[in-house]
Amino acid sequence: MKLDRLRDIRESLELTQADVAKIMKVHRSTFSGWETGKDSIPLQKLNKLCNFYNVSIDYATGLSNNSKNNYKVDNINPKNVGKNLKILRKQNNLVQKDIFLPLNTTSSTYSAYETGKVLIKTDFLYAIAKKYNSSMDLLIGKKD
Repeated sequence: MKLDRLRDIRESLELTQADVAKIMKVHRSTFSGWETGKDSIPLQKLNKLCNFYNVSIDYATGLSNNSKNNYKVDNINPKNVGKNLKILRKQNNLVQKDIFLPLNTTSSTYSAYETGKVLIKTDFLYAIAKKYNSSMDLLIGKKD
C-alpha cells in the first residue's frame, strides 16, 4: 500500500522524512519505506501519524477524499477492532473463510483479529475496507 498522500501532506507542512521519523520515533529509512509502500506501516503507527497530520486514515490511504479527522484515538483497541470486523462480516453475510482466504492468511490468524487477541495488519484492514466499501477509521473506532 503506497501512501502518496502522506508524502504530500508532509511536504505541504515543509517537513522532511527525518523530521517525521524523529516524531514517530523510528529511523528515517523505516519511515521512507512506509511512505513509499516498500514496507507496511503498523496500524498503531499509521494512526499516530494521521493524528499528527490531523487527517483521517481513510484519507491517508486513499479510501476517501475527506481529510477531516473528527475523532482521535491514541491507542487502537484490538478488541474493538475485532468487534467491528465481526459486525462488518455479518452485515455482508460472510463467514470468516470469505475474508481470510482472499487475504491469503489462515483461519486462526483471522480469528485472532476478530477476537481482538491480535491487532489486524494495516494491509489486511485496508483490503477489507476497500473490498466491502467500509472505513478504516470506522473499523478502528475513530468515528461512529
